[in-house]
Amino acid sequence: MTYVDTTQRREYTATSSQTVFAYTFRILANTDIKVYDDGVLKTLTTHYTVSGVGDAGGGNVTFGTGVTEGNLVVITRSTPDTQNTDYTASGPFAANDHETALDKLAMKSQDLDEKIGRSFKFATTSTLNDIDIPEGTSAANRATKAIVWNTAGDNITLGTSIGENQGNWATSTAYLERDLVKDTSNNNIYYCNTAHTSSGSQPISSNADSAKWDLIVDAASAASSATAAASSATSAASSASTATTQASNASTSASSASSSASSASTAQTNAETAETNAETAESNAEASAGALAWKYTFDSSTTMADPGAGEIRFDNATVASVTNLAMDATSADTGNPDVSDLIASIDDGSNDTHEGYVTIRKSGTPATFACYSVTGAVTDSTGWLQVPVTHVASNGTISNTDTLYISFIRTGAKGATGATGPAGAGSDTPADNIFRITDQTDTSKLIAFEASGISTSTTRTITMPDEDVTLEARASLGSSSMIRTNGKTISENITFAGTENGSTIGPVIVANTYTVTVSNGSRWVIL
Repeated sequence: MTYVDTTQRREYTATSSQTVFAYTFRILANTDIKVYDDGVLKTLTTHYTVSGVGDAGGGNVTFGTGVTEGNLVVITRSTPDTQNTDYTASGPFAANDHETALDKLAMKSQDLDEKIGRSFKFATTSTLNDIDIPEGTSAANRATKAIVWNTAGDNITLGTSIGENQGNWATSTAYLERDLVKDTSNNNIYYCNTAHTSSGSQPISSNADSAKWDLIVDAASAASSATAAASSATSAASSASTATTQASNASTSASSASSSASSASTAQTNAETAETNAETAESNAEASAGALAWKYTFDSSTTMADPGAGEIRFDNATVASVTNLAMDATSADTGNPDVSDLIASIDDGSNDTHEGYVTIRKSGTPATFACYSVTGAVTDSTGWLQVPVTHVASNGTISNTDTLYISFIRTGAKGATGATGPAGAGSDTPADNIFRITDQTDTSKLIAFEASGISTSTTRTITMPDEDVTLEARASLGSSSMIRTNGKTISENITFAGTENGSTIGPVIVANTYTVTVSNGSRWVIL
């Protein structure tokens, strides 16, 4: 037969636990098929079997345990580079063998065509030829290099190294062409146009290697935008004032009053529009400069008094030596909102040694800052507030009229006081009118000690025996269980009930109307 099949590759996306995959091209041996599961070449008989060898319509590939759902299964023909047909001179001509050999040649040609179809090729009309992949002199020479067209555009060659994002700029670092870095002094982003080892310091714009960097993101322009916006606001206010003057002048001229008033109104509208636009630009600039912070203007005076609307002062020209801040009750934000209650509340916590933090950043230059801890009570002087502080950290220089953004963080509440522990060794000895032992359930029951009967400069020691002891009340003169007397008169009735004994040191005197009764079983010994 004449073999004309041009399909020698099948692709499947496996379904759950799928095991059988069909191929529709002819093969001459089951080894003429290569099977890939998710890009991995599988092994015949170990992972799969083949049926339909020699059939014009192909056959099936059967996996032993199936493949994972979603995996890509590729079946492709790979005809071996062998010629197994041998004709003997003047021998019989085996048509089937000849047909098979021709089919194999056609299959091989189709296999090559399938592989070539998946490779890079120049267009049919291209005049380029003899293009070779450049290898360089060694693996090290090829490492991180890009393959690029040469300057003539007729061949390819090894280009420069491929750069990448290197994060923050640092000195003594080898940078490659196309590297990206961040200048941490102003947050600008730069692109390396020449490979070099860095030196010097930031900002990159004034570094000796500045020509080797191209500016990509000019973050520092935000500060200039804020300054320009403030200038625009001033100009707009001036334009509004001029428009008002023009309107007043126009009203004095009867013949042109209407025209002048109209012109003045238009000018004022334009001025107000310009002012609104300026304020919007300034607001946007402020938002980028410091979120969740209050805008203030720095007053370099060190006198602790009202610095003026929207202004702040330090009590020392050296930032690290500042111990008090004088802050106006209103911020420099649009409309000068009153933030005095917020400032006054920073000392409302229960921690009297560290009330919170005040962080001050310079607009447009966040690397210029001063951070202080609030270490005392805020004084509200109606219109301005004095905040006692201790320097924590700072950087850069803050100058008169600088725009600042100030944020406040209050210290959390002080926790409850824990139970008092026992007195340590060497603690003061409490007086006998202070030292008491109380019952654990009824605190009204107390044991007191009296030391007044001890001789001066004498210490009496109570030593406990190694046993449990119950203290009993001292027996009275007539207690039947313990009568100890010498020349004392018994002035009470005493009865030994038959289970009690007593002793007395004579002589014994029993007062009139009183008796001592010794019941059977008891004993009273008089010495």
